[in-house]
Formats: sequence, structure tokens, C-alpha cells
Amino acid sequence: MSLTLHLGVFDVPEPEGKTTGEVGMELEEKYGLFSEFYKNNENKIALYLEDSVADAVASAVSGNPIPDPFGDATGLIDKRFKEFISLQEVEGLGIPGVPTKAALAGLTLRTRSGKRIRGVKKGQKYKQIRGDRRPSFIYSGVLEASLKSWVD
Repeated sequence: MSLTLHLGVFDVPEPEGKTTGEVGMELEEKYGLFSEFYKNNENKIALYLEDSVADAVASAVSGNPIPDPFGDATGLIDKRFKEFISLQEVEGLGIPGVPTKAALAGLTLRTRSGKRIRGVKKGQKYKQIRGDRRPSFIYSGVLEASLKSWVD
């Protein structure tokens, strides 16, 4: 039996017309974002998976309901991926074009009223604002919020 760890996103609309799936694929093609995350966190990810499976086995042996054996691990992987971006760790890897020009310029996308985008709503208006330097890959925040890992 072979298991596969997937790193991806919930495919939801982005404010400027694309979906998070499309943006994620573009970021992987241009910067290797998902591959770089895995490469730089492979040991942690392996430990998360080992601990999660061990906890599931211990639960089953104790007579408790059998949880998703990878559920704890994928939650930790998701959290770690968001940290990898928000703590700007990805920016220290020497990837050409990272940090991005938009991040250096502090460009972000917000609702017309200036609030952070929680979800894309039909007919909602957005505006680009310039502020302090921000982490790369967090333009609207929708992609970061949709990051997801799972095991098949």
C-alpha cells in the first residue's frame, strides 16, 4: 500500500477572478512554493505523520474510536505551511523573485472599506493598498487561508 501526502488548497474564488487552485499552480510553477515548503520541512512532516499514526494506534488499542490516523499531522502541516509563508521563512531560501516585488512594496488587496478579505462575495469591490512591507504570497489572504494538506 502506498500513501501520498498532498499539499494544495481548497479551490475557492480569489478576489481578482482566478481561483486559489489556479494561483497555487502558478506559484508552484514560478517559485516552487509547495515543493520548497516540503523540501525545507520534510523531517518535521515525517515526525508529524509518525506521531499522528502512533496516537491513532494507541487510541484504537485503548478501545477508543479510531480517529483519522493522519488528522493530527495534516493539521500541523497546514499550520506549519502558513508559518512558512507568514514568518517569511520562504524568503530566505534564495528563490529567484522572492521576496516578491509586491511584498517589498507593501501591496495588499482589501475590501473597499479597507477590511481584510475573509471570503469573496459576488459584487464586492476591492482596492489595492500600499502599506508596510509584507510577507510574500499573502496578497489578499485568501490563498493562505485555503492552504490544505491531506493523505491518500
